[in-house]
Amino acid sequence: MLKKKLKKNNSIEIRYANWLSQIVGLTLTTNFYGIIGRGGAKTTDMLAERLQEMVWDMPGAPVALVSDTYSNLQKNVLPTLLEGLRLKGWQENTHYVIGKEPPEHFDPAVNRIISYKHIIYFFNGFNLSAISLDRPSISAGNSFVHVIGDEAKYFKEDKISKLLKAVRGYSASFAKSVFYLGRTFTTDMPDKRNIGEYDWILKQVSKMNKDQIMDILKCGLVINEIRLDLIKAIEKKDNDAVALINRKLERWNERYVKIRNDSTLFVIASTLINSDILTEKYLFNEIDSSFEDIKYAIFSMIPKVEAGDRFYCNLKEHHFYSEGNDSYYSELFGLRDNEDCRILTHLDKDKPLDGGLDCGNMHSLVIAQTNGEWFDCLKDMYTLSPDFYPELAVKFVEYFKYHNNKKLYLYYDRAANNYKDAKRDVATGFKKEIEVQKGKPTGWTVYLMSIGQGNIDHEVEYHFQQVLMSGQNKKLPKLRIDLYNCKELKGSLESAPLHIDSKGRLNKKKTSEKLPLRKRPLESTDFSDAFKYLVCRKDWLKYTQSGFGKSVGDISFR
Repeated sequence: MLKKKLKKNNSIEIRYANWLSQIVGLTLTTNFYGIIGRGGAKTTDMLAERLQEMVWDMPGAPVALVSDTYSNLQKNVLPTLLEGLRLKGWQENTHYVIGKEPPEHFDPAVNRIISYKHIIYFFNGFNLSAISLDRPSISAGNSFVHVIGDEAKYFKEDKISKLLKAVRGYSASFAKSVFYLGRTFTTDMPDKRNIGEYDWILKQVSKMNKDQIMDILKCGLVINEIRLDLIKAIEKKDNDAVALINRKLERWNERYVKIRNDSTLFVIASTLINSDILTEKYLFNEIDSSFEDIKYAIFSMIPKVEAGDRFYCNLKEHHFYSEGNDSYYSELFGLRDNEDCRILTHLDKDKPLDGGLDCGNMHSLVIAQTNGEWFDCLKDMYTLSPDFYPELAVKFVEYFKYHNNKKLYLYYDRAANNYKDAKRDVATGFKKEIEVQKGKPTGWTVYLMSIGQGNIDHEVEYHFQQVLMSGQNKKLPKLRIDLYNCKELKGSLESAPLHIDSKGRLNKKKTSEKLPLRKRPLESTDFSDAFKYLVCRKDWLKYTQSGFGKSVGDISFR
């Protein structure tokens, strides 16, 4: 399918768009809520299209771009959105600039901008403020005329409601725009069984007036036909026909704007809407991975509320904290900056760090500290093949360069010592890469805590985690996990399934570790294994021996 769009200077742009993208582009409602399967072009096409229309329709306007974490916005949401703009012909430093003062030939914004660190600034003064729920201070005191958010299933309802109160003002400049005081939110299907996923977006369906949407669509199709007639007249160089059709187009555009005021489009669609682009191979690869996953992420089926059998069955919402980012450094780190450990509010820079490491074609590292009665998981990081533990060591040293006590106590799988005699085991290699980089000491000392450790079987871990997460054993610390800075750990723990084999033995089902690498960080059990090595340490395991049978007491340290 071809989508043809006529610019004001009568130049013609021809693009491909799937059928739902065309509907979104034809209706251009005040509000758009889209629950669309992974790979459905919701960001590169639908969000990018709406953003371009807003730029043209509201020059100089302040708009908020929201994500759950600033890091996710930097690494995932923004690059995908900018790729959509690129595909539609807009380039950085030509049509917009990121995180810096705009060039003099760009038009001024209506709002006052003190710092450009969190701003994407467009040629006509339209500006996007990058905001995340883990850095609420960025939006403090600001007013916006529209809000855009991707991966909305990670937005807690009360937090996003608080942010929406900042969508106000500037009525004298923008009240005539259809997009004024609107919302644009997209996501794949939220699964409330997962901690940190919220289904508030499903409630927005009640705001849609179907009759109004049908009228808008009919009007949009008429305008599309008029534009096609205009294209033909331009190609024939018939100036009289062009003038006549332009007057007709102007009349219909007035009707189009009027009927779109205060309109809402709500859609639920599967990835299949984009099957012509993704191809059968992509879809079959997704289906082969796990139907439990794809029925939500791909087919957009609404999950049942009941939770299934989870390996970490005592993991609850109270184990996660959302105030993990310091407000001062939240403002300091902009779109072009890399965060470092100074942003972590629960980090004691004068105490050593604990680390849990899982090795493989994905290397997973969880960093934690014991602070009084609490055991805080502060940060997770990972590398995917072909990157290996040297690249992970660089990430660690760079992130914690401002940490004063440069001691890391590392817990890991005994397999990481398998090649110790050959002096090429992963644990020792990781230790060396942290301690010396580019031939110079980093100041870090890594203590290998799992040398000689026996296997920690699934039943041992299962019973231990039940006790740890229950918080009832006074000899163990209370568990806290940073909701935003340990996003991958959270996803791994809450999605790890429990399997009971034919002999009645408890196991952690690890089929997710066969997923494509790009899906492993959030959806596989890799990070849960790094967490296992971190907490299933000899001194803590002994506190859980009584009351859970022989399996816990049998863990061996050779």
